[in-house]
Amino acid sequence: MFIHNFKYCLKILINGKVTIFWTLVFPILLGTFMYIAFGNVMETDEMFKNVDVAVICEGDGETVVTVLESLENGDEKLLNVRRMTEEEALAAVKDGEVQAAIYTSDLRMIGYNSSYKTTVIESILVQYKQNQAIFEKLAYGKDEAGLKALMEKMTSSSSFVKEKASTNGSQNELYNYFFAVFAMSCLFASFSSVFTTHNMQAYSSTLGMRRCVSPVRKSVMIVAEYAALCLIHFIVELIALLYFTLIGIDFGDKYPAIMLMLLVGCMIGLSIGVIVGSIPKLKQGGKVGIAVGIGMLLSVLADLCISGIKESIEKTAPIINRINPAALITDSFYSLNVYSDYSRYTKDMLALVIEAVILLVAGFMVIRRNYAKALA
Repeated sequence: MFIHNFKYCLKILINGKVTIFWTLVFPILLGTFMYIAFGNVMETDEMFKNVDVAVICEGDGETVVTVLESLENGDEKLLNVRRMTEEEALAAVKDGEVQAAIYTSDLRMIGYNSSYKTTVIESILVQYKQNQAIFEKLAYGKDEAGLKALMEKMTSSSSFVKEKASTNGSQNELYNYFFAVFAMSCLFASFSSVFTTHNMQAYSSTLGMRRCVSPVRKSVMIVAEYAALCLIHFIVELIALLYFTLIGIDFGDKYPAIMLMLLVGCMIGLSIGVIVGSIPKLKQGGKVGIAVGIGMLLSVLADLCISGIKESIEKTAPIINRINPAALITDSFYSLNVYSDYSRYTKDMLALVIEAVILLVAGFMVIRRNYAKALA
């Protein structure tokens, strides 16, 4: 009977054009419009760029300025140096025109905020101070060869920083929108399980009444249909993944982990649908409306509409991101793109699996109670 129910559910779902539209066609259309809207902005924002620096030249500071300006040259230049007065430099730092202001007198740096750019500047200044100390010792000892070698090293940009990617994925923050589209698509799988679970209830339809009195074990029926729904929606997500990859969205090279994450995402979406579909004495339209509301709310909180919402939640109420399945899905995508290890990804996956199991078990218990009431 498991195979029979499995095949029966597959046929129903394949013929369900509305569900396929909302879980496949709509996310693909939405992602396509996003891709067109972003245009050539993709792949340009998050990579390393030249650091804008204001230099406040005080006293005998021309040597420092010369070294900093030397880092503007070459194919891998690091800095854009701008000479300013102290008032101009502080105003430029505050307005974000430059990342930092440097006093040549004591190599003191003032930065408006902490970022990798200010870290680069700090590393340059630290190395300059170290070289300066060595330079003074060599000058005192009149070591001309050592002085020449040191000057070449101080004016070489390669001695300060070398760009190295931790993963092969993109670190563009605009990709969070596409991650959120996948999260929404996974949660919209709840529509299918709402339909299926609703039609299992004796109070919902004549089909539900027949199923209620059928000799098939209800656990077998639920598991078979859940497995069929999971298979179909997993295939749908793979089609969407292939489409977005072909149009140029860079998901990195960890596709097995991405596929596993999409499978778990479908499971959590279907589990939500089982819970909603098992609500007694509520029409199917009302249940679908609840599923739509849940899916959209969780997706919006995961940066579907406005980038930065999830980050704000992380600062104020991080527990929401730990239990929001859409946020966990987008965070899984992000961790696979940015980090070389799987520790953060594993935590997200574990949380998703636990939530899916809890919701599925709870829904199964409600369905069994509804069956018992119908037969009483």
